[in-house]
Amino acid sequence: MPVRHQDQTRRARRPVPAPGRADAPGVVVLLTGDEELATAVTRLAAAAGCVLRRTGATDGDEVRLVLAGVDADPADADAARRGGAQYVVVGRAPVPAPWWQRASTARPDHAVVLPEAQEWLLERLSDVADGPGGRGRTVAVVGGTGGAGASVLAAGLARALAETTGDCLLLDADPRSGGLDLLVGADALPGLRWGDLAGVEGRLGPRALRSAVDLGAGLRLLATDRRAASGPDPAQLWTVVDAARRTFAATVLDLPRGVLDGLGPVLGACDEVLLVTPGTTRGAAAASAVLDDLRRTTATPVRLVVRDVGAGPDPEDVADVAGAPLAGVLRPDRDLDTRLELGEGVPGGRRSSLRVFAMSCARDWTPA
Repeated sequence: MPVRHQDQTRRARRPVPAPGRADAPGVVVLLTGDEELATAVTRLAAAAGCVLRRTGATDGDEVRLVLAGVDADPADADAARRGGAQYVVVGRAPVPAPWWQRASTARPDHAVVLPEAQEWLLERLSDVADGPGGRGRTVAVVGGTGGAGASVLAAGLARALAETTGDCLLLDADPRSGGLDLLVGADALPGLRWGDLAGVEGRLGPRALRSAVDLGAGLRLLATDRRAASGPDPAQLWTVVDAARRTFAATVLDLPRGVLDGLGPVLGACDEVLLVTPGTTRGAAAASAVLDDLRRTTATPVRLVVRDVGAGPDPEDVADVAGAPLAGVLRPDRDLDTRLELGEGVPGGRRSSLRVFAMSCARDWTPA
């Protein structure tokens, strides 16, 4: 058995970290005289990008993880984890039968054996490297029908969230949208794109996403690669969304409506889904079908955004037919199509209906 988890009751009695140090750099302490074990752990720590100490913590360190061999002095272990750090006993396979009993006497949070538990331990080390920051707000935008304006709304929301939070990532996950970089006039700008992440598996560090296309004012874009035949697969998209939530204060996803059944984990990571549809009877019917797909896939709340097309049913009636609560209405904007066609990006003027709606949503989502 590569990983064993101890009961939760003992851990609840641990002291919490001292106030005012929550944002200090995380440190891992390794306690063992087994040099082969130390070499294996050091290699994993380097891959995760975290600070590893073998001589105990120094002043100013915030120890978040203590790794120990069964040979570790219990007094050293108790001292190292005094601030509330997680405590893990680590061994190298093959371990003798008494190893598990010796490991349990230290009352660790977990006992693991390498190399079987290598991926598990790498995840824990990466958590330390990433820091203690909370998860950012994540919103998905899906079109109820073709040409509904989902990509435009996603771009407008991302700009508004960048303005209100100071930090937002716009994820272009719809390969048939034509490219959000073209939409916002950033197709010639340098930066990380989906094609650069081909073959990436497992955990993605925050620094990678910080190299996505910089749109200025705290907004970055991970755009599709128009050379690729398809967009990111569900596993790759989940890897990026998970990293984005750990990295940015807000993330906006432009998702394709045709493959929602494979995006359960991604949609489950979102705080809300906005379903966009034109304010017509056909638009309402199409949105209703997409809404059924969403509700079969995720329990994440879904609200409807109605794009006013002039003549048509009342937006509240459209929402009733579609079967979702109304988030708001996008009013006609004469300058929007012209700006987008010229590659000037989404309008940012205070009288832009897109900006007014996006800022209203962003303020609702952003704590005062």
